[in-house]
Amino acid sequence: MPPSSPPSTTALDGPRTLDVLASLDAQLGTVDPDARALVALTAGEGGSVALTDVELRDDGILEVPGDALGIVVVTSEDVRLDDADEVVSLRQLVAVLPDGTEVGIVRVGDDPQPRTWSTADPDTAGNDPPGSAEGLRPRDVTANTARRAFGLPSLAEVPPVEDLLARAWLLQAAEAGLSRFDSPDGPREVEPEELAHLDGADPLSGLCTTDPDTGEADRVPTWEEVRAAAARGELQLASYTVEPTHAAWLDADGFAQVVDRTLPSTEQLLGTLRIVGEDPLVGWAIGHIAERGWGRPV
Repeated sequence: MPPSSPPSTTALDGPRTLDVLASLDAQLGTVDPDARALVALTAGEGGSVALTDVELRDDGILEVPGDALGIVVVTSEDVRLDDADEVVSLRQLVAVLPDGTEVGIVRVGDDPQPRTWSTADPDTAGNDPPGSAEGLRPRDVTANTARRAFGLPSLAEVPPVEDLLARAWLLQAAEAGLSRFDSPDGPREVEPEELAHLDGADPLSGLCTTDPDTGEADRVPTWEEVRAAAARGELQLASYTVEPTHAAWLDADGFAQVVDRTLPSTEQLLGTLRIVGEDPLVGWAIGHIAERGWGRPV
């Protein structure tokens, strides 16, 4: 059953969108914190607003109806608010409108009382003070998928591209180590010398050149350059790939977020190296990352 709202057949503004969300929030009741969902808002009968299915394609692109008035996102994040040390859970219903306006109903931590916010006019958005909207806007992949469906910029905490270089190289090392660890005679310890062919290896398919004398990276590519290479189908991250169509659809920040969520963490990769080669192999890998100026993974 579509939620009711004030008549609106061509567009939604902040206050009317909040009415739609409030009606939907009442119908949904308690939502699982792990739930993630996307649904389009379209014009319904008699000036109402209807909920319409959207399609998330296998390549990660979200297709919405051409007459969509907005997209509702059901999502949850663990965040720190106002520089507090404590991490709290934000459970949200958020509407993203084609003009970039965002309106949300959020429950913070264990507080059952919902709060409201709007990027259009925080003063009229309900019970949060002006300026609170920016801190409450969701920064997860689901929300950014909704934004990109309207061609809007992603909102994400983007890691340094050096982090990608380190993880991509460690992934090469981990996969090479595993292939030697599982020998015909059973598992065996892999020595650093067996992976020496990876010294100075470019982890980004030609995007990161190295100085043949020092082994240090001459140049670190930008996230936009990495995204563009992926969109051309020229990026290979060991056994991991990004669909070129998805990379072309994303912006640099959204692409960085997807890659960050896709690749194993440095901790996981170092853990794999510890299994196949124990401390000597881990020490070799950490030293190599540090020498190339990509930081010291811990």
